[in-house]
Amino acid sequence: MEEIALHAVEKIVGEGMPRKSSQHERQVARDEAIQGFSVEKDPDHLHPEDNAANPAGTKGAGYRPGNTIPTADHDLSIMLDENLVTIKDQIQMYTTNQLISHPLVSPALQPSLGGLPPLLILTGGGEVLRDEQIYVAHKAANPAKYPPGEAYMNDHPEAESILSKWKPTDVQIQVWDDLCHVAPTLSFTRPAKFMYRSIAQFGAWALAKAQQTDIDIMDDDNVSIISSGSNTDSDSSSEVKKPKQQESVMKNGVARGQAVPTEKVGKAGDPLPAFKNHMIRQGVDRHGNIYPLGSPPSLPALQLSPNEIGVIKPGPVRNWMEAKKGWDSKFAKEKRKVQRKRVEEMAKGFKGFGDDEVPPPSALAGRRGLGMEKEAKIKRSWGMSMWSLWGSSHDQKTVGFLLLSTLTLILSRRRPDDP
Repeated sequence: MEEIALHAVEKIVGEGMPRKSSQHERQVARDEAIQGFSVEKDPDHLHPEDNAANPAGTKGAGYRPGNTIPTADHDLSIMLDENLVTIKDQIQMYTTNQLISHPLVSPALQPSLGGLPPLLILTGGGEVLRDEQIYVAHKAANPAKYPPGEAYMNDHPEAESILSKWKPTDVQIQVWDDLCHVAPTLSFTRPAKFMYRSIAQFGAWALAKAQQTDIDIMDDDNVSIISSGSNTDSDSSSEVKKPKQQESVMKNGVARGQAVPTEKVGKAGDPLPAFKNHMIRQGVDRHGNIYPLGSPPSLPALQLSPNEIGVIKPGPVRNWMEAKKGWDSKFAKEKRKVQRKRVEEMAKGFKGFGDDEVPPPSALAGRRGLGMEKEAKIKRSWGMSMWSLWGSSHDQKTVGFLLLSTLTLILSRRRPDDP
């Protein structure tokens, strides 16, 4: 098995060519290894209608030849401008090409997201994963409408019973205007504080529902940073802001049901709006004003065929190839050095972790070579230190307010005869 893996790596990096290979063939192999993909012009041997190498199926994949869903036996490939592009380098940062379509990579690829506890999904209107999170929210609330693609259903017949086994999940989805990924980590900003309020409201509702009883919630308006004022925004009014007349019903490419806000972000103890078809669908601006989210037919993320989920697309592949050409040309020497080193490390072998622990293929822990020196401790970056300082100073101030308020509340409830 190790010899097969070593040969595969040598093939990818342009090493291990047959001895009778010409100098030109070796140079072509090295060039392909540097750029990380190969281009076959006008491949006559591919027939889209009966192309068995396309696990996506011809029905939903637009009769595209190529292996647009990866497997262990094939490289990713796709047709671009009548040319077959075979992708050898890792095209995504979060996993290897072979795992892009694996259900554990993304909840969007699961057979069903029904039967889960109530979900609150907050996504930024300006983040890359926005559409995926919108899709996941609707998939959880309506599993039958958003099933896996044909390829997955064919390989896993049991998925059909899973779809009918679990009831829809109650989901509250909020799309926040202009915000980035994991915006709540920017706790010193006003939108993040409104997000925490929304989280507290949903959490209190979920806890009360699970316990089937009301829960005591301290009124913290007098101690909340967002209530007492913040230099991130001069307006601390709790009234719903009326938008300007020219405000569009489209924001960050996501449709709103109307241009006028209907309510304000709540807080712990406030009742949630009624679920409709197991969903609360909301758009929220930076002031905490809530707008109804556009109907499902108006959201591009929900118009994809199930066969297109987890499948590479021509547009992103073109962008990836264009960016790689510049970087790989600039750092070709360094890349070849790393590739050769990987081959040498595979030949020496890797450290194991026992039978009970197997790191994923993308984990560096699974590629610690035998005899490899222990890495030196990495110093913390200035940027991350400042980020942590800004967030922690705000959190410490809030915790101080809460402790003081709690102590005051306890003392006010003491009877005169208490010790």
